[in-house]
Amino acid sequence: MSTVVVDAAFREKLLAVGSGAELRDESGQLLGRFVAASPAELYEIEGPEVSDEELDRREREDPSFTADQVMERLRELRRCL
Repeated sequence: MSTVVVDAAFREKLLAVGSGAELRDESGQLLGRFVAASPAELYEIEGPEVSDEELDRREREDPSFTADQVMERLRELRRCL
């Protein structure tokens, strides 16, 4: 993705629109859409904290599979159809 550097005045205009805006030229042709970057706090996962002991238990007890193992299992299931 390319980067376009804007001056301070245009930056203020973009940030003033809030969540997003269409960018159009003087003839009204759509150039693109602007979506403001969100603060990282919006992406925090809410819920109970999982302890290190619980993570260790899950790692020991829950099976994990390689991509090759998953693909082989999917091929087996496909042959059953």
